[in-house]
Amino acid sequence: MAVDQEQIHDVPGIRTVTTTEIESFWENGWVHLPQLIDPDLVRALLDRAQALMGPEGDQNEPRIGFDFETTPASQSFRRPSDIDPLFRQISHSAQIGRNAALLLGRDSAHSFFDDILLVKVPLSRRQDLGQALGWHQDKNPTDRSWIYFWIPLNHVGPEQGGVRYMSGSQKLGPLWRGGECVSLEEAHRRAPRLKSCSMSEPMSFKPGDVMAHCSWVVHGTDANVGKESRWVYRPTYFPSDAVYMGIPSETIAERGIRPFEVLEHTDFPAVHRPAPTEVG
Repeated sequence: MAVDQEQIHDVPGIRTVTTTEIESFWENGWVHLPQLIDPDLVRALLDRAQALMGPEGDQNEPRIGFDFETTPASQSFRRPSDIDPLFRQISHSAQIGRNAALLLGRDSAHSFFDDILLVKVPLSRRQDLGQALGWHQDKNPTDRSWIYFWIPLNHVGPEQGGVRYMSGSQKLGPLWRGGECVSLEEAHRRAPRLKSCSMSEPMSFKPGDVMAHCSWVVHGTDANVGKESRWVYRPTYFPSDAVYMGIPSETIAERGIRPFEVLEHTDFPAVHRPAPTEVG
């Protein structure tokens, strides 16, 4: 798909993904997007996140049945966009939505699904909130691939528990129950062809850098053996014409969406719609 460099200015400071980045995403199932977002905007998000979760990210009381159960790998705060206007502005940005569409290879309408803060606390501070998160595939209850933006809010080095991927593993499709985390040995036992997928190297991130990955790419995070918490904000998007396949999902079912219906609901707004094609 050709990509023009015209920027969408609903949220200043978010650039358009490049053709090279799109091609890398399609080949590997993930892509590193350096300085996708203005660093000052990201630092503002960190300030808001610390107001919600405390300076180290472990002072908020998990909301049972609402916040994702990520311990012992991290502390979570789900849907900050519901209560903070800056998180809502970023997560509902038309530019982010267009980037999702471009990365997924089809400039169609794309909708916001959910967002979450994920803080991996140093093991030296909290053994229960900084451990590694095993290899897994993200849940996807529809017939179309989704996209997940992994946005570090602070400087993150390899020692703080960055995300790593098995490049190209999305081409193998669903390999085991979505969301289940397993060891590398178990992942290879369940899906031997994963042994042919190279593992991404540990990376460092500056505020403004973003990782993006699609449904089915196998990934995990290392433990935080560093000295500072790892702050990550992760909004999720899907093609607006995606059909719910009936895979158990309280988030979808409680909104009255039935199997084989599109996920049409005010909580899942379309954040990007391509411009109409002129016929003449």
